[in-house]
Amino acid sequence: VRSWTVRTAKKNKPAVWVEPVVDRSTRTVGYRIRKDGDPPKGTIGRRGGTCLATGTPIGFGYIREQGRRGLMGQQLIAVAAEGKPRGRTYLEPVPQPDAPEPSWKPSDPLTGKAAVNVPLYGMTAWVDLFTDRQLTALSTFSDLLDEVRPVVEEHARLARLANDGVRLRDGGSGVSAYADAVVTYLAFGIDRCADYWSSLTVWENSGGIIAHTFGRQAIPMVWDYAEANPFSSSTGNWLGQVAWVRKAIATTPAVGFGEVSQRDATSRLDDVASPLVCTDPPYYDNISYADLSDFFYVWMRRNLAEVWPDECATLLTPKADELIANPYRAGSQDAAREHFEGGMAEVLKRIARVQHPEY
Repeated sequence: VRSWTVRTAKKNKPAVWVEPVVDRSTRTVGYRIRKDGDPPKGTIGRRGGTCLATGTPIGFGYIREQGRRGLMGQQLIAVAAEGKPRGRTYLEPVPQPDAPEPSWKPSDPLTGKAAVNVPLYGMTAWVDLFTDRQLTALSTFSDLLDEVRPVVEEHARLARLANDGVRLRDGGSGVSAYADAVVTYLAFGIDRCADYWSSLTVWENSGGIIAHTFGRQAIPMVWDYAEANPFSSSTGNWLGQVAWVRKAIATTPAVGFGEVSQRDATSRLDDVASPLVCTDPPYYDNISYADLSDFFYVWMRRNLAEVWPDECATLLTPKADELIANPYRAGSQDAAREHFEGGMAEVLKRIARVQHPEY
């Protein structure tokens, strides 16, 4: 445990923390909510962990070995509960029922920059980053997209949209295309949920909120994490994620048409006469977005492969042509440097050659 504090002290509100209770007769550890005194130090640090029962240091080598052997689990230590009119309250844990078997699991392996930290502890596939309850929630919400679609289509017909059967990917604007759009937006909401419904979310004890998985462009090991209730009114709930998608839609133009192409920049430049190029160049060797984006893509492909078959045609995101300096992918540091610097030089030369003369 990184920290036993679940709420830092505030004006007129004392700090709330968890006290571990060691029962030597039963060889078990329980947990008690405290609002007085000072919490003990956490049991994980830069050099490893500390045994709750004996205070014995536990090196990272041993912890990681147990994780790779499948012997590392998790235990509920506290519950943050909503309540009116008193507001939030903190409760001691009670026995939790086993989660039902999820209808689907993202079993694809972690690769590249996504596989730097957590595989050391035996978490080698995307499925390993979620608890059984979280997988059940995500797979259930995903399954419900199939039930939502006919409802949306019926509403579109009542609104007298054209019942022409033309899909959104084919340029349609009728019943089928409208349903495709709504399902796509809801799938975005599920992807946002995955960001809050993983076992790598941090509990922010100062604000009493859940910090989403990607606080930075990496997948770090998290020791004491927070598990969101999808049906609550607090951070990480389902309707909150839908609301964020709705806000994004509300700020898009009411009319107009945009087009996005995922292609090599050098070949794309040949398609347009005298282009004006606005670019955010890729990072050199710091961030591998293709590796990390599979966290979201595995759910998106499961939910949108039928709506967007071309965009979801690959099992994982394309990676070979990503213009970054990636030694494990290129084979060596020198090869990675050549791939990035040579590729950037070629793109910039071509931009300079074909760009609009006034630019």
